[in-house]
Amino acid sequence: MLTIIRDEDGKTVHNSDPALIPRLLLDRTKPFWLDLESPSLEEFRLLTDIFQFHPIAVEDAMHPHQRAKLDEYDGYFFLTADEIKLDLDLECEAAAAKDARDRVQMRQMSVFLGPNYLVTIHVEPIEVIRRMRERCDRNHRLLEHGADYLLYTLLDSLADGYFPMLDTLGDTMDDLEDRIVAKSSDDILETIFLMKRVLNLLRKHVGPFREAMQSLTSRDLCGIQDATLPYFRDVADHLFRVYESLDNDRDIMSGMLDAHLTQVSNSMNRVMQKLSAVATVFLPITFVTGVFGMNFSKQPWVNTNFWFWAFVMLAMAVFTYWWVHRRRWV
Repeated sequence: MLTIIRDEDGKTVHNSDPALIPRLLLDRTKPFWLDLESPSLEEFRLLTDIFQFHPIAVEDAMHPHQRAKLDEYDGYFFLTADEIKLDLDLECEAAAAKDARDRVQMRQMSVFLGPNYLVTIHVEPIEVIRRMRERCDRNHRLLEHGADYLLYTLLDSLADGYFPMLDTLGDTMDDLEDRIVAKSSDDILETIFLMKRVLNLLRKHVGPFREAMQSLTSRDLCGIQDATLPYFRDVADHLFRVYESLDNDRDIMSGMLDAHLTQVSNSMNRVMQKLSAVATVFLPITFVTGVFGMNFSKQPWVNTNFWFWAFVMLAMAVFTYWWVHRRRWV
């Protein structure tokens, strides 16, 4: 679906006629925004026929599973970024069975920015684009700031959307830490490895996006005004904080794994300690029955009453248990 968004006579106008694009490209004083949602092959052809975009960049926009990157061309540049949605519901049994890739939903947004135009391409609906279109409808002056300012607003919304994701990760890790301290169970190990996979997957997407933004702020790119450059630096700073937080969370998860394994080892040691105490209690009884149960021709106390031996063995067991308990082994 093709949508042209522009400012005309103080109003935000939406249009879907591609025949307007050549005239809009010639008027460098008025920026416009072209949004392509689930574009057809004919709409992709507009990018090479009218905008004269490089075929490699158009091909990357056609395949949404691209690594975030920034490519500079003559008179424009191409940028890809991801909107990330995180599902960490571990309570529901069906949700708990999801793999890490099912929990991290990526929706790629491809962007072309030129002197007076912003072109966004996305196969699936993207929330930040929907909100941006609503903002343009409410305030037409956003288009007057220039196409680069529109791009900043989109990228800033993407970066800001990562912070609630970090809060969700933090809450999940706090709950997991409480479970480890309270009582470790078999499903905790599976959850820890799931969280580590989720964090690694997030780093793989946020890291290239951060590098692309650092490249954008350090290079003299066509379409970026000097007045807008500090805003892009602010987005790059947000992404640096997100990436740093993901690194810290990964270190915390490694510590949780060590804590869980230590808890399991301590639980096993406590069990072995109790079994050893039981074996120690029965050790003197086993010694007595072993010695006096042998078939020697001469053996003292052979004709002794059964209850005498029962009392002796019980007394030895009680004394051994008292000694073990006094040393706090049980």
